[in-house]
Amino acid sequence: QPSVPFVKHADTSPPKKKKKRGSYYRVHRVSYTAQNHVQVLFRTYASAFPQVIPFVCANVVWTLCVYYMKRLTFIDLTFHSSVGHSFMGLLVSFLIVSRSQISYARFMEYRRHLAASYQACRELAQYTTVYTFQTQTEDAAWWRQEVSFRIILLLRVTMDALLWSSTEREKWEDEYFKFNREQDGDKEDSRVSKHFLLMKQLSHGRRSFIDENFRAPVNFAHILRQVIMEHPHYLGYTMPTNEYRDLLRFVENFINAFHGFRVLVFTPYPFPLLQMTRAVLFFWVYTLPMVLLKDYRLWSSILIVILVTFGFIGVEYVSMSLDDPFGDDTNDVDEHGMSLLVYEDIYLAIYRTDGPDAAVSLRDRVLDRYRQGRELDCYRDDLKGYDIWEAPEWWFEQKQCDDSVDTNAQCQTHT
Repeated sequence: QPSVPFVKHADTSPPKKKKKRGSYYRVHRVSYTAQNHVQVLFRTYASAFPQVIPFVCANVVWTLCVYYMKRLTFIDLTFHSSVGHSFMGLLVSFLIVSRSQISYARFMEYRRHLAASYQACRELAQYTTVYTFQTQTEDAAWWRQEVSFRIILLLRVTMDALLWSSTEREKWEDEYFKFNREQDGDKEDSRVSKHFLLMKQLSHGRRSFIDENFRAPVNFAHILRQVIMEHPHYLGYTMPTNEYRDLLRFVENFINAFHGFRVLVFTPYPFPLLQMTRAVLFFWVYTLPMVLLKDYRLWSSILIVILVTFGFIGVEYVSMSLDDPFGDDTNDVDEHGMSLLVYEDIYLAIYRTDGPDAAVSLRDRVLDRYRQGRELDCYRDDLKGYDIWEAPEWWFEQKQCDDSVDTNAQCQTHT
């Protein structure tokens, strides 16, 4: 069997021995023992210390410059009164603490939405198999696999959209429907379907990549709902109302979590507040030597500067890390690794219901999708095709049969 798909992101794991070929993707987690003080204090992996140390060194150098300028060149940059600087310290403390609290609250909200989306996918796959496991036909097995496959695509495109929004911010406002000759061919002989071009005409304005990438999960959820409601054709009967409504409810739960993600992505930490906090923080920290050197000796001033700079700048960097939990940083969430665990849970549900061949077949379909590239790119290719725009062939055949039955009934009634 092929190995678990590995999507190559920036290396965020600590240095370790090389793995053998074919090794499985390991979920990235930052683990530590809170009771081990030595490990907590001196560990550099996933720590803010390396990012803070340059600011500390810069402030120490600035302290030495202020001291020697006063002593050797008679240029006195020190403040004659520290009252204003002390009041400013209260303002900085308030802004830094408020920012860290808001950032932590946003981080935990991201985590809650992430857990809700994973739970919805697992529950939908399990309820689909539990409600229909007694129908052991080829069509029923195919329908269960199709529902599971659509669940995986929905989850994958959502995680890709979140990662893309974090790592490729410079492409947010690029035009989405711009014609690409290399990918789409010549306009006279284009491989793009008419539906993709009509979709552009339906828009009320210019649509960017960030707009359409965050529309992808909504479209995939609609397709998943359609597949769920196609169950009478594959199962041979209509599921009880409460059962298929349960399946639709799990899709709704996922979309609720996705809209929670959307709100957080499109409503970042208020820029004016962030700008004011950063400006006041740096001004206060780098004017601290001018206050201390008035009343303290050089080495006492340097020690205080080191501790204060390390603490305040460090808390700001922790807030910056919590602001965006998706990306390539060591403290970011491994949304891809945790999604793979959800895929495997879905495989197991299919395995128990339809056997190992069905589970392997589903896994192969997912791997084929991975080989095509990032799910957002696959979604764009889907939009340029015809499959997701048009109803299946059996639907047209059924409609023709229903129309012919209605016509015959009308003829008999007329006769």
